[in-house]
Amino acid sequence: MPARTQLEVEADEPEYWPIGVDGSRTIEVIVRDPDHDGTALFKFGMVPTLGMRIVTFTAFSNQGFKASLKDLPVSRWEKVARAAAERRLMAGGPYGQHVAPEDAARSIVNKKFPELADASGGNALRRRNGLIHLAMMFEEYKRAEETGVENPAQVLAEKHSVSAATVRGWLHRARKEGLAPESTHPNAGTR
Repeated sequence: MPARTQLEVEADEPEYWPIGVDGSRTIEVIVRDPDHDGTALFKFGMVPTLGMRIVTFTAFSNQGFKASLKDLPVSRWEKVARAAAERRLMAGGPYGQHVAPEDAARSIVNKKFPELADASGGNALRRRNGLIHLAMMFEEYKRAEETGVENPAQVLAEKHSVSAATVRGWLHRARKEGLAPESTHPNAGTR
């Protein structure tokens, strides 16, 4: 199978986030695919009780697509766009690309578990460090997913010299601890 080129992802991060009466927020994500000379624009909305949903989707090309819509990798584009939108919407606002995964992970753990923020030893420090590791793995996974790689878990596994199953276990534990959103995959089961 030929290697796919990396997708370019750009999330519109407004200075002021539009927040609806129901607490919903929206974000636009642009995905550029050099393989198809195409650009896809996704607008996602997140309602606190319902999770994140696609509001609109538009695909366009300056040259005109040389394939029908059913032949375009729309699901790949959507997966990459969703990863970018989730990471930014779950962060509660603008979330710069320059933030290191370690810093983002510490921030998430401190917000979710404020009682562990001042841990200086013993079980509390071990728990805090474990939670930071899980949050960092999720951040790295989302960043890898945003690039459009076929198997982000395998990329992380190679980077950290562990198996892909270990990485998936870390992601599962991160979701159980509330450090990552639940899976939006249709086969993931009930939430």
